[in-house]
Amino acid sequence: MSNKIALIPGEQIVTSSDNDVLVLTTKRVRYDSVVWGRSNLISITLDSVASCGLITRSFPLLLILAAIAIVGAFTQRGDALGGLLFVAVALIVAYFFTRKAVISVASNGGQTILVPTKGMPRDTIIGFIEAVEREKLK
Repeated sequence: MSNKIALIPGEQIVTSSDNDVLVLTTKRVRYDSVVWGRSNLISITLDSVASCGLITRSFPLLLILAAIAIVGAFTQRGDALGGLLFVAVALIVAYFFTRKAVISVASNGGQTILVPTKGMPRDTIIGFIEAVEREKLK
């Protein structure tokens, strides 16, 4: 499993992310990330976990505007057709680039672990959250 965490006596790893950035043990949740000169090391003991969940953000208005641009494109002729189709495609691309999802684990003391879920299947995310809940409730 993880090589990034020194275990406390009696502690065992329950699960971890593919790259060991997020680790759940029988005693704590630990996030250890180093990316482009920025590092985060946050550890929350299970008895201090107040909540955990999946937070998503998207801008569906961009898709609505893209649909309007497509409808508008088919009512136009000439240069306006190509321009509106380009706008529609740009809005659709912007929608997918602005979608974000993070796993959130909050402590009683105010510290929160926020882990980007890019590339993680939803089942894996839900499985991690359920594992935190199971360990917390033991």
